[in-house]
Order: sequence, then structure tokens, then C-alpha cells
Amino acid sequence: MFSRVTPAVANVKAASNGRTKRWRKGINYSGGKMSFHTRRENRVRNHTIKGLALVAGAFLVAVALSASANASTLRRGSTGGSASVTGALPGQVLWTYYETTEPFTSCNTTSADSDGCNVGGNGDNIIRLINPNGAANPALQGAAAQPVCAMIYVFDDDEEMTACCGCVVTSAGLATFSVEANLTSNIVSGGEGAVDSKANGAIAIVAASLNPAILTFGSPSNGKFCSVTQSGACNFGCDPTNHPGYSTTTANNLLGSITHNQAVAVNGGGSVSGLTEVGLFDDAGGDPTNLTYLQNQCGALVGNGTGAGQCNCPVE
Repeated sequence: MFSRVTPAVANVKAASNGRTKRWRKGINYSGGKMSFHTRRENRVRNHTIKGLALVAGAFLVAVALSASANASTLRRGSTGGSASVTGALPGQVLWTYYETTEPFTSCNTTSADSDGCNVGGNGDNIIRLINPNGAANPALQGAAAQPVCAMIYVFDDDEEMTACCGCVVTSAGLATFSVEANLTSNIVSGGEGAVDSKANGAIAIVAASLNPAILTFGSPSNGKFCSVTQSGACNFGCDPTNHPGYSTTTANNLLGSITHNQAVAVNGGGSVSGLTEVGLFDDAGGDPTNLTYLQNQCGALVGNGTGAGQCNCPVE
């Protein structure tokens, strides 16, 4: 004769007193069978667990949707989390400053430079621009290249425009400018003279579409793949002047940084030199009045017939 074995879980003995372990509300698991009340309680428990599981699942879905919504705001170069994908792109108008040969002077001396003391230029500055628009490989199906013009305007520390030029940056392209070799080597000298005008100042960079068409090989040009009717500041279909002019739109933007080489005063006297790379200042779409001024002033600057005032573009 075989004796019936009661499941271990049904007759769990308490280690301390040897009595049968009792479950909620005094219900015993005896003989491997559960009472009606126990089965009902388990059903309620199971429904509760399922309900909690559904709530947890809904919460996870909500988190996933929230993450997807936040991810949709991460557009080209965006630094904000609340902007719309269809909103204005960053980098339509960028500004920065350069400081290359400005002598270092201490603020507590009679030779202190009113333009800035305890700091000085220690060599060339480098600007890097990237075009995040379009496809870098137009041979792929459905892909299209989108070159963007970098309309560049250089100012000295007297706020006078000294040079300007338009340079094309192709899709996913990197354009690297030497301030001394590309931007200030052919300036129109301001009231301070050529040397001081090159020392430090501000630079504006506007992203725009190609305004005159790039000429085909063999067509009469200004020597820089622009029509002979365009200014000498026009390069590969990018003319920064008011002839023919341009406007900023959400279709184009540029991203970039500048590397400064500066000397900065230290406590106790003397100075320390080093390199710093910082992002260009984003002015969104820019001020319309100022954009008109930039184009008009550039047109007057390079229209003097001397060839001065035209900065030059690097080779990608």
C-alpha cells in the first residue's frame, strides 16, 4: 500500500514550534488541496498581479514614447530639447572673434592696451566649418547633394569691415580656414593701419544657397568659377555682396568652431599661452537689417577696383 504524500508546500512546518504553517486568514494547505476561499483569494491575487503588470507595461510604453518624442527634437546641431524638428536650424548666422598678433600687455601698467589687456594673440586662429545638409554620396538612390555657401565677413577691432568672401562647403564637407592666410591676408586697412587691423576683430559667417550658378568649364569667369559680372569675392557660385544678394532660410545651416592661440595673464605676473577650441556663436536667422548691411558693405569694399578686401577660400 502506498501512502499519499502531501506536497511539501502544503505542510510546511514552522521551525520554531512544529505547527503547520498557516496562510492568510488561517487557511491551511492540507492534503494537497486548497479550500474554496483559498482558490478565490489566489484568483484575486492573480488578477491583481496581472493588473499591476498591465500598469507597468503601459508605463514602459509611455516612457518609450516620451524618449522617441525627445529624440525627434535632436536635429542637426541642436542644443535644445524642446525645439521642433521643423523649427529654425541653428547655424544660419554664426559669429566669432579672432586674436592673432595682438601684443600682450598687463592691465596694471602704463602700456596697457585699451582694446584688451592681460590677454594677447599668440599666433594664427583656425576656423572649421561643417555642412550637415544633403547627402555626401549623391550616387545612392534618393540621395541629393546640398552645397551651402559660407558668406564670410571680417571686421577689425574698430568694427570696420576689412574683407569678405563667399566659399562653398559641400555636403558633409569640412572647410578649414586659417585666419591669417585665408581671411586677413588681403584686407582693406582700417584707420589703425594694416598691422593693427589684422591683430584682432570679429567674423560673421552666414549660411546661404548658391546665388549665381556655378559656371561650366570654359565659360567666361572671374577666375573663381563665377561669372565675370560677379565680384572678386565670389567663389564657386557664392557671392557675399548685394549683387545678386541672398537671404537666410531654414534650408541651409553650417556648424563650426574656432581654435584660438592666446596668452593670458596669471596671478603674480607673467602670462601663460595655450590653445582653446570653442564653438561659433549662433545668431539663428540673424537680424535682417544687419544682413542687408553686410551684403551692401561687402559690395562697396570689393568694388574699389584694387583687388583688396577679398578673402580667399581653402581647398576642401
